Amino acid sequence: MFSYVGFFYYIRYKLRLTKKGIMKKRFNNRKRLARHDFYLPGCPEGVKVPDSSPFALEKAMKYLKKQLKDSEKILRYKSKKEYVKPTTRKRVMMNEAKRKEAYRQKVSQRIEKGYVWTAMTEKGAQ
Repeated sequence: MFSYVGFFYYIRYKLRLTKKGIMKKRFNNRKRLARHDFYLPGCPEGVKVPDSSPFALEKAMKYLKKQLKDSEKILRYKSKKEYVKPTTRKRVMMNEAKRKEAYRQKVSQRIEKGYVWTAMTEKGAQ
């Protein structure tokens, strides 16, 4: 029983030392991995895992997702999940073009609303 209580005193003493900063835990045994460690030359949609630690695997998966997103490969796979008829594709593109044009007109009207335009002629500004 006495050794059991002594163990808790020892733990409390260790915690007090770590709180004061005398005995800090150090986690510097892990190698820092940069983006170039995961780069696979000649393969833009691939990564390599430098070592067998779970940290390196998670980081490699993160870089792989980023590369696939940048190369738009995921978007192509998602768009091929179902067949889209050519007329539907055309209609969607037309609606998108109309929406963009309406937005451009709205922005240009907002810009022109606050300005007073003057024109220089032979008689002066009008």
